[in-house]
Amino acid sequence: MASVRVQADPGGSYDKAGPTGVPEEGYVSTAMKPTLRGEEYRSPAIYDADLEGVFHRRWCYVGRSERLAHVGDRLVVDVGAESVLVLRNRDGDLQAYYNVCRHRGSQLCDASGSGFGAAITCPYHAWSYSLDGELVATPNVAKEELDRMAFPLHRVAVESWQGMLFVSLANDPPPLVDWLAESSDEILSFERLQLDRLRLGRLETSTVAANWKILVENYAECLHCPQVHPELVEIIPLHRQGDVIDEGRDDGGAWLAEGANSFTADGTAPLPVIATMTPGDERSYLSAFVYPNLFVDITGTSVILTRLIPRGPARTDYEIEYLFEPSAVESDDFDPSAVCDFSNLVMAQDNAVCERTQRGVSSRSFDRGMFAARDSLCWDFTQQYLADLAAES
Repeated sequence: MASVRVQADPGGSYDKAGPTGVPEEGYVSTAMKPTLRGEEYRSPAIYDADLEGVFHRRWCYVGRSERLAHVGDRLVVDVGAESVLVLRNRDGDLQAYYNVCRHRGSQLCDASGSGFGAAITCPYHAWSYSLDGELVATPNVAKEELDRMAFPLHRVAVESWQGMLFVSLANDPPPLVDWLAESSDEILSFERLQLDRLRLGRLETSTVAANWKILVENYAECLHCPQVHPELVEIIPLHRQGDVIDEGRDDGGAWLAEGANSFTADGTAPLPVIATMTPGDERSYLSAFVYPNLFVDITGTSVILTRLIPRGPARTDYEIEYLFEPSAVESDDFDPSAVCDFSNLVMAQDNAVCERTQRGVSSRSFDRGMFAARDSLCWDFTQQYLADLAAES
């Protein structure tokens, strides 16, 4: 390895697109790369730029399509700084709109749930819209006062892949499948598992006092796993070595411990194996990050979808969907606690170190840190992120 002098304060430079190469001083190995600057984790102005340059321009995951099982069912989701209403119309098609009335700008819907097939009615002045977004009623405002056809709800692009709903606020987004292929090396390979077959067994939420980028970087590396996740490394032995990817495999996965097939404390659960899995899949941990806001974690008996919802420079909400075989969810004795409890343990451990990192990068002493060679996925993420912000600016 090439080496350089070591000093306390790493050098290097950034331009608008991000780091301009490896700093000349401060790193023992040229494999080391600079992280984002501290202000990019803590600045309110940069947080606003994140929403506009990333979350308002990319496809973002919002939830499982089965949550819209009936006509009029709706999801109210935050995408960046915007509230979006996703629903199923009378033809069974998905529709998405900005959650804003065209009359005086009132928010239309407060919560997800059943719409009972009814129109979308504003709680303020009772203007109503069809499930196709057309303005159909304006109480106390005569028809001749306005052309209702000229005031539909503003549409948002929505597409489904393998039972997963994504929306985009961009004016002309690429097809979702093209974006998935660009965003993640692994996600499209999961089509073989027919994830749309699976059913939602539990929905949970959580909040962490950390910037969303810190959570992504934490997910993308496992150098912390031996110290932070002693229970997890018992189930996924590769993580004990600090590795995320098994270089001996061609699917980006990792082998579970001998006899394990579940994301639980002992690697087993009273749940059926996902029917579309091969014996190799059943014994594996498969994962993917879909930029910018979805973690996918798969073992033999469950799929865990974690949606990141940025709330501020130092706060991120999670929504976690646990998917299982339909026969399991429909069973009278269905109990996903073994999977959910272990997932919550690992998440609590991650949240603690992410919050510790947020406190640290908020110090005036923190300019930027460094990525080691095994942090390559973190580096890839930051380069995508910086490219998005450069394109926006």
